[in-house]
Amino acid sequence: MSWRAEVVERLRSLLYRGREERELEEELRFHLEMEEEANVRRGLEVGEARRQARLSLGGVERTKEEFRDARGVRPLEDAARDVRLSFRSFGRSPGFTATAVLVLALGIGATTAIFSAVRAVVLKPLPFSEPDRLYMLWESNPEMGWEQETAAPANFLDWKERVSAFEDVEAYNWYPFQATLTGLDEPHVLNVTEVTGGFFSMVGVEPMLGRTFTEEETWATGETPVLLSARTWRTLFGGKREAVGSPITVNGAGARVVGVMPEGFSFPTPDVDLWGAFGWERESRTEAWFRRAHWLRPVARLARDATPDQADAQLQGVAARLQEEHPVLNQAMGAGMSPLHGFLLGDTRTPLLVLLGAVGVLLLIACANVGNLLLVRAAGRRRDLAVRAALGAGRGRLARQVLAESFALAGLGGAAGITLGVAGTRLLERLQPEGLLRVSSFPVDAAVVGFAVAITAATAVLFSLFPTLFARRSGPGEALREVGRGGIAGRGSHRVVGGLVVAEVALALVLVLGAGLLVRSVLRLQQVDPGFDARGVASVTLNLPSSRYDSPERITAFYDELLARTRALTGVVAAGASTTMPLRDRGFTSDFFIAGRAPDDYGSNTVRRRATPGYFETMGVPLVRGRLFTEADAASGERVAVINDAMARQYFPDQDPIGQRIIGDRIPDSTSVWRTIVGVVGGERQSALATPPQIEMIDPFRQYTSRRMHVYFRVASGDPTRLVPAVRSIVRELDDDLPLYDAVDMAAVHGDSMARDRFLALLLLTFAAVALVLALVGVYGITSQAARQRLPELGLRMALGARASDIVRLTLGRSFALVATGLAIGIAAALLATRAMGGMLYGVAPHDPVTFALLAGLLAAAGVAASWLPARRAAGVDPARTLRAE
Repeated sequence: MSWRAEVVERLRSLLYRGREERELEEELRFHLEMEEEANVRRGLEVGEARRQARLSLGGVERTKEEFRDARGVRPLEDAARDVRLSFRSFGRSPGFTATAVLVLALGIGATTAIFSAVRAVVLKPLPFSEPDRLYMLWESNPEMGWEQETAAPANFLDWKERVSAFEDVEAYNWYPFQATLTGLDEPHVLNVTEVTGGFFSMVGVEPMLGRTFTEEETWATGETPVLLSARTWRTLFGGKREAVGSPITVNGAGARVVGVMPEGFSFPTPDVDLWGAFGWERESRTEAWFRRAHWLRPVARLARDATPDQADAQLQGVAARLQEEHPVLNQAMGAGMSPLHGFLLGDTRTPLLVLLGAVGVLLLIACANVGNLLLVRAAGRRRDLAVRAALGAGRGRLARQVLAESFALAGLGGAAGITLGVAGTRLLERLQPEGLLRVSSFPVDAAVVGFAVAITAATAVLFSLFPTLFARRSGPGEALREVGRGGIAGRGSHRVVGGLVVAEVALALVLVLGAGLLVRSVLRLQQVDPGFDARGVASVTLNLPSSRYDSPERITAFYDELLARTRALTGVVAAGASTTMPLRDRGFTSDFFIAGRAPDDYGSNTVRRRATPGYFETMGVPLVRGRLFTEADAASGERVAVINDAMARQYFPDQDPIGQRIIGDRIPDSTSVWRTIVGVVGGERQSALATPPQIEMIDPFRQYTSRRMHVYFRVASGDPTRLVPAVRSIVRELDDDLPLYDAVDMAAVHGDSMARDRFLALLLLTFAAVALVLALVGVYGITSQAARQRLPELGLRMALGARASDIVRLTLGRSFALVATGLAIGIAAALLATRAMGGMLYGVAPHDPVTFALLAGLLAAAGVAASWLPARRAAGVDPARTLRAE
């Protein structure tokens, strides 16, 4: 019989067991009757004939068992019987069952939720064809402190043409922007990303409708093609196929929809609404700005016959030649490549893996806790085990019963855990702060459910390990001798329970220390001065379309009128605008040169932005020296600039920067525009609280206009965002087709800059709190169990004159020894584990001695407190009653 036929036969026997049992009964009855008749014919009396027939058959029940064994379903039947007995046993112990299921559900649920995020971000491949052949290309420059920075368009095109180890190289704009879609019922703000024409063909993404861009559309073709996301196509265009090919207006300019991208596709960020082709002018290829401006993220597909080392060698060679060919624009400019998936993960990998490790530790603590519960339960069931062993149940049979009970318990905990995991996943999706992960949803698919089932089975094996060994070691004689002792017998069992408690304390300490470090880091961040006063300030963002605002005069007139009307609103005390928002974006950077310095004494990587008069007053940025911008700093006036104090300290340490002349170029020439420094302001933190202010040069908006501006206004009291509708009304009065977007309270922006750190600290703190409670429950349980077992000894000691304090000290001794051992192991493990958190901390070392000492001491105190009540209860026993009972 083939193995498939054998499996089918065994399943049939198991499913139709009742019918086969009846057929077996009828067949055995027939054989017994025939044998009995034969015995009667040989002269035996009826009773003896029936007895001899049964003897010749070898016993009816034994024959039935042999037949069941021959069917090969006996182990399955035994397992099913054990599971049914387990569930009946759980019904008799609802407290134990509820506690164990809750502990397991917490561990499995938390692990499932975090794994769903890890899989969606770290493990799930990119939605591209053969993503393992895709590499991110980047530029580096030691003189500017650049590493893995964006690339200049001209350099990207040279890589594309000269590196033969790449099958193709395409690029996208690293700085997605917002654009206004008009012509529908009302203006809509869309998140836009620009790409080169062959980008989607190179990565292997086909549109749902229409086509993607062509290679020629990297350059200007006379028409602006765009691709819609599936979400935008449904919500704004009604999901109509006719949307493909239709003209639309984006930022006041005409464009045409050429396709709709697949459902769920969004790259490089989760919220892209529209993709556009760059449409560069071909003459830009030879212009200096095309090699000076760095804002592209090139993606290369490795040729099938090339290796990454070969491609990197060729790339380095091309970068070296470009330094020689363009010594000014490409001085010290290197290049490199990284696997695309790993590059996009960036600094999100470490927090996720730390969280996954944390929930893994929590799951181990849950297993140890349930294991202890099962050991205590086994101790209470020794009478039952003793009777079964005495009636002939082997050690293996008893162990299988305990194992079946463990798996049944794990099944209940796993089902509850998966339910909690799904809810936790949805909660993570809603609560995750911006910038934590590069995806917005974590699908609970077959892989996640399979993982949850696998860890459920693994936990069943883990927490059943010691109770199963305990059952296998319980022989009939030993078991009967232990009946009535009321505890876990044997030094080995005591060592097992103690070892599990030590493990719980050690693992809990690792989690507590990790959470403590993150909490201290968040507290340090909260004390950081952002360089501005966010209280009472709100911001709105506008982006003027080039078709209607095609000159500096029109741009200046619009913002002047908007700011004047905003300042006139009741409750507004100041208003201003800037091209960047602190703590969110730093703007662009450039070289600079200070008049009177040596030709090679230039500066690099200064942050550049533009601001209107009133901006610094509105934001509460202090004036350190000189003056701020005024209405007199107009396009027709002397070119001026304001620098921050970081630049003043670094480049003017021994002189007054006021009156110094500066340009935004490395080497001055006839086209250089000199600015006079008129003021020094305090340093605003440009990109993050954890990053000190970079050197910065600010130009007056009237001299260097920008269509896209953040408009800020400060109110005397109350919530500043209450005036956003009034500002929106002003904008509509000035331009009815101009949407106002990204209205935010700057206090919220300040808080959001710490949101990721707070979120991680809160999650880890939650896991640590659960782990700590479980560990303390374990300490309490073993202290209570030990005190109960030692009641005769303690009663004798008290009868001989021992005081209650002596009994308390004696009872606490073993518990404290276990806690101290767990703390020592936990500190050693934490010294290794917290190294991975170095990049997640601000102002706190991964091995911060204060945090380690304080939290280890608190955990030790909590362990003693958990042991105190059982110890006091043991000290209050009546020695006479205890001795009489013994």
